[in-house]
Amino acid sequence: MISHIWLLISDSALPLGSFAFSSSLESYVAHASKPPPSARELVTTFLELSLKSTAYTILPFIVAAYTNPLDSAVLDDELDASTPCNVARRASTSQGRALMTVWDKSLSASLVAPDSEEWQWVDGYKHSIRKGEASGHFGIAWGVICRASGLQLEDVCYVFMFNHCKAVLSAAVRLGLIGPYHAQAMLALEWTREKIQAALAEGKKISVDDVGQSVPVLDLYQGRHELLYSRVFNS
Repeated sequence: MISHIWLLISDSALPLGSFAFSSSLESYVAHASKPPPSARELVTTFLELSLKSTAYTILPFIVAAYTNPLDSAVLDDELDASTPCNVARRASTSQGRALMTVWDKSLSASLVAPDSEEWQWVDGYKHSIRKGEASGHFGIAWGVICRASGLQLEDVCYVFMFNHCKAVLSAAVRLGLIGPYHAQAMLALEWTREKIQAALAEGKKISVDDVGQSVPVLDLYQGRHELLYSRVFNS
């Protein structure tokens, strides 16, 4: 059962809205220097930067939400305050609220008993969102729901980072930068696994009090996304 949920949560086909976001890859491509490097080089460079950024901005909150699910609303507020880019904030809350909907409609009935401790963790966070006390950020929802699902913290963090990597490569395919076979090949590379593990090792050492954007230029690309003349993604 746990392995089944692990695969379900990591599946990019889950209706979390990830297909609508490129994590600023589209803007990064649009602002690339001319002439740009090869498309594959561009994607590889961006992926490494994006993993490092995610490790420093989101991963500490996932760990904190998993460890202290009763503090999810407070952690959500702190994550909201530490995300100055409006585009990134909207993407995070859109995916977080979508994950909460998936929990309600697909996961909760088969994983937790009503009024159990695990049920109260997620239900408390859900009511905080409804009352406007929390925004529903993706990282917080991920940590709380994975804890309630009985997943191990090591798996929770790895799946999140792997899923982020998969989403970036999926966006690269839809932007025509690489083909689907090359995207799958990149996911299977030892280089990719090493970058994910390195990002995990760095992110786990950071507390929520020390969270900060380690790649500030990505916030600039993200913020300028809405200024593009035409765009495929929402971020």
